[in-house]
Parts: sequence; structure tokens; C-alpha cells
Amino acid sequence: MKLDDTDLKLIELLKRDSRASVTSLAEEMGIARVTTHDRMMRLQREGVIRRYTVDIDAKAWGHELRAFIFARCDRGNIDRRDVAKKICELSYVVRCNVIAGDWDLIIEVVSPSMDSLGDAILDGLSKVGGISSTQTMVSFYDYSGPASSLR
Repeated sequence: MKLDDTDLKLIELLKRDSRASVTSLAEEMGIARVTTHDRMMRLQREGVIRRYTVDIDAKAWGHELRAFIFARCDRGNIDRRDVAKKICELSYVVRCNVIAGDWDLIIEVVSPSMDSLGDAILDGLSKVGGISSTQTMVSFYDYSGPASSLR
């Protein structure tokens, strides 16, 4: 789908406040309310906008620690996608990507503390079948770029 400047401006405004009214969006963009509404519906129908959601601050919610776990999968008849889907069922997992290179997966997790991260890895992640080894890297700081809302 080809996006024009008006679509891009609407998306930027919705990224800032997905609860903004159609009327306020239209006023800020300088176009008619019905045009704004129609564009929002088209962007949803075309799958550009998948959902309107809440952006929760993990630290404010008590998850002070963010870490990335690199994982290798067992060799043989293991489908890394199936392992990644099982990993994503764990409550502390933000996302799991199947990657190329020395590792098979990179798993982003949040945790209240180092102890709970250790428990999560030992009690949760290690019980997911198909993982042969892991390496954990703790994030000290977290910065977002312009494309952070793209998934």
C-alpha cells in the first residue's frame, strides 16, 4: 500500500496518542473529519494499523531489569519457529526473534530483579524443549528510535 504525506502524518499523530478523537486529529491535520475517519479505516483495513494499544513503562510496573537471551536450539528435527512460539508463552518474554548467525534465537525479557531473571531462566526457559544453550546479556539503558513502533 502506498502511503501519502497525509497518511504518514495521521500515523505519527496516532503513535503519539492513539486515543485522540477523530475530530482532534482532523483539526491538527487541517482536513475534514470524515476524510480522517475514512483514512483511519483504510489504514486498518489494509493492515497498516493493526491495533490501538497501551504503551506500558516496564520500570513503572516494577520490571526494572531488561535482558536479552541468546539461545541455541537442539539440532535435528527441531523447528526454531515452534520453539520461539513456546518461549513467547512465558509471562516475562517481550519478544522472541528467530535469527541467523551463531545463535538461533534472541529473546527479550523483563524482570523485577536479577534473582527473578535467574529463576525465569532456570525454571521457565530451561523447561521449554529444544533449547541446548543460552547466553544472557543485561541491558543497562534502553533508547528508542523513530521506527520503534514498527513490529
